Amino acid sequence: MFDAVRPCTSGAADAAAIASSTPSTPDARAIAQSLREAAFVERPALARAIVDGMDDAQLDALARQDGGGDALAALDAALADAPATLDAAPQRERLAAARREDDRAPHDGAAAPGNATGPGATTRTTEHIGDNTVTWTNDSQGRPIRAEADLSEVFDGIDRSSAETRAQRESAERGIEGDQGGHLIAHRFVKDQGLKNLFPQNGNFNTSAYKKLENEWADWIDSGKEVHVTVQLTPQRQDRPDRVRVAYEVVDPADGRVVYDQRVTFRNEAGQQFERVPRSEMTNA
Repeated sequence: MFDAVRPCTSGAADAAAIASSTPSTPDARAIAQSLREAAFVERPALARAIVDGMDDAQLDALARQDGGGDALAALDAALADAPATLDAAPQRERLAAARREDDRAPHDGAAAPGNATGPGATTRTTEHIGDNTVTWTNDSQGRPIRAEADLSEVFDGIDRSSAETRAQRESAERGIEGDQGGHLIAHRFVKDQGLKNLFPQNGNFNTSAYKKLENEWADWIDSGKEVHVTVQLTPQRQDRPDRVRVAYEVVDPADGRVVYDQRVTFRNEAGQQFERVPRSEMTNA
């Protein structure tokens, strides 16, 4: 049986070291590792200590670092679970500002920020599909940047419309040879959503590691759980992302308990691996 809440090993010590130091560029990987290794109940306090140990300039630097978006998301997720007595609202506000800065920042040659109608503009679209809710963030050309999904329903046997298959072809054509139009959030959860939910994805990655990930989400839902997902594509504002960063939590709706959480970063290339939770271990989680 998997450990729904990972044991605390060196995470507390690492987080304390991060919080007490003031490096010019914080270490995103060390932050993410500290949170992963800490016991679930300890994460809010550790996340608050880490955020309090950095000034706003350091948080902005973290946002721009490779893996920084994941680290900011992990900090915010930990603080979201903080008890009221911890009062994590100020820290979450600072994290939100840093994450907005990351959304505005050019990445690897991306367009410079603009105004609400300029090249740096983004749009957010929320759709309710059955019991599922998804919010997409797209750039001024309609290319997806991020998707946030609350999933509790799977639509089996739903055919894709001709418009959806055309959108998949158009998305694939933005990429390189061997790419497919890949869904950020699988069709089985959101039905036809067109280009806002599609990006050029390596075909092997799409049909192997990413499909295993989607199958795991579907199995969690079939076992009676809810899955809360964030998918982030980087670099932003380019036709083809190099990386796909995924964070998700599995929640038991009966008591609101988080029974499993995972964060993984894939390269948009063949040979990616994902070790999914076996379905047999989900029922009693």
